Amino acid sequence: MTEKEFIAEIVEIIEADPKEVTLDSDFRKSADYWSSLTGFCILVFLQDKCGTTLPVEDFLEMNTIAELYDATKKDKYL
Repeated sequence: MTEKEFIAEIVEIIEADPKEVTLDSDFRKSADYWSSLTGFCILVFLQDKCGTTLPVEDFLEMNTIAELYDATKKDKYL
């Protein structure tokens, strides 16, 4: 999945304005409304579409979309 496709998927999950979101964006602050369900949806997306099983503890330490994208490329989460 390309960076652009990844950002588009995250934008859809967090219901943000795609014109305002980049890899450097804080996905929680960019969300129109953040809840634990939104976070869970991101974790499910990472697992189902990216093949990345990200522990909740690691997810809670991440802030940017780039950090999420990088996690999809690391062997420790695959």
